[in-house]
Amino acid sequence: MKELIKNSLNDLDSAMELRELVINKINSQELTESDIIEIVDTVDDLSFEDTQKLGSIFRRFPLGCDLLEIGVGPCSSSLTLPQFIENCVFTDHMGFPIHLCGYALADIAEKEGLTPIEVMNEVYNNVEVPLDLDHFGRFGPMRFPKEISHCMGDCYYNGPPYKGCPRDRIHKRLITKEREYSNEFGEWIKKSATVCVNVVEEQGGGDHGADISEMEDVAKAAQKFGRGVEGIFHIGDGYEDLITGLKACNDLDVDVLVIEGGPFNRSKDRLKDFAKSVAVSRILVKGGVVATNGAYEDECRVGLRSGLNVILSGFSGNHHGYMCGYNIKEARRNNFGLPRVLKIMKEEAEKINICITNRELLKVLARSSRFLNHKENHLVYPSMIGNYFIGDAHWVSITNSKMYNAPYFGKTLDSLEEELNCDKVGVLGGRYISWGIADALKPEELYVSDVDPWVEHATVKILNDNGINAYACNGNDKKALESAEKSVITTMIPEIVLRIKNKFDAVSLL
Repeated sequence: MKELIKNSLNDLDSAMELRELVINKINSQELTESDIIEIVDTVDDLSFEDTQKLGSIFRRFPLGCDLLEIGVGPCSSSLTLPQFIENCVFTDHMGFPIHLCGYALADIAEKEGLTPIEVMNEVYNNVEVPLDLDHFGRFGPMRFPKEISHCMGDCYYNGPPYKGCPRDRIHKRLITKEREYSNEFGEWIKKSATVCVNVVEEQGGGDHGADISEMEDVAKAAQKFGRGVEGIFHIGDGYEDLITGLKACNDLDVDVLVIEGGPFNRSKDRLKDFAKSVAVSRILVKGGVVATNGAYEDECRVGLRSGLNVILSGFSGNHHGYMCGYNIKEARRNNFGLPRVLKIMKEEAEKINICITNRELLKVLARSSRFLNHKENHLVYPSMIGNYFIGDAHWVSITNSKMYNAPYFGKTLDSLEEELNCDKVGVLGGRYISWGIADALKPEELYVSDVDPWVEHATVKILNDNGINAYACNGNDKKALESAEKSVITTMIPEIVLRIKNKFDAVSLL
């Protein structure tokens, strides 16, 4: 893999070959610690600039996910139920996924005389965006005493090196309270789109993270219900800790890798090793999405330049409100971090020409996922065409949200199959919807046109490798229409559909 990594810096076909190799190893449970060490060592040898370049390459379609996103924590143990729900409604209106700290919901429930799941149901009933569940153990939401649930975040305020939680966090869990509502365990997962597991205990952070066997129970339960799993690990010393965290996440078969820096980045070269952690995660992540739940401002910026997709933030009182986007001596409890993180992300997104998701883009993803249904099979991640997933972990997240179940009047692969009924098909747009059309309908010839030359090249290559006669049209929609009997506009963005329909007679999916 060493040569493939180096070649990937200047050859996207090498990057595709490496990604295929890694995914095959993950799917066959053959990715070893030696493989992880080889990747970490090779990236470690790159310059700071090349490390950032490599990570950005593996964020591109179809190697990873080329969207940016903010996950928002609206909860705090100090909030009333109405205040908490108002934060959720505001987040939903912006179109950001909601990151739920299980202990905070349970604390709010206790104050309001409700069961914990009743508070979760209130959230679910008031929003449509995906719900991401964290601080969740084998009995359900974790419970902590007040000195932990109301922690002031001294570790983030003071900065590295982290020398252990002064509050001995994880060992003060209120297990009796957790057990009281253990019968609600499955309902929490059913209401969630994704569930977080924390592997830092494997990295020597036993004061900060639950036992790995408990996290394994949670991961298996989430997978049983078809939910995405996010694996959280520390950068630590930037080498051995990084390898241990990545191996533990791989052992749990997580879909998303979540990197925690800040005080938990004890590396001698903080920013280079943050970039390295992101770039290595980009190569190794199963579901194509890499996030951070804790990073100082300089780490956030370097991470975004190195292939990061998601930054967690939060409202005042939520610990993610100060864990991302601030500097040492700025990060403190009661910071409202969302505006800061959004500003950072917008500034960096403009430099790398990449989109930040919003409510409209989430709706586009939901419609796209609804379309990719064929003969009672849902052709999205973890479904594959050859060595590639159709979609990424974002598609699982949106599919498990209420937004996916909103009224949908567009087409599906089943209805499109009846409408096309021809041997030569053109697709205007070369991303996952075109893959689904090719895989399900299996036309004799498929003509692909995409404004992005790399997207078109990658799609044609992947389809050809899987027995589909696909032909590149070099971004020329007219050529695709003239070569095919019928052509399909594969975007679910209404404005783009109208623009193309005004020029060409092609089938719309809306």
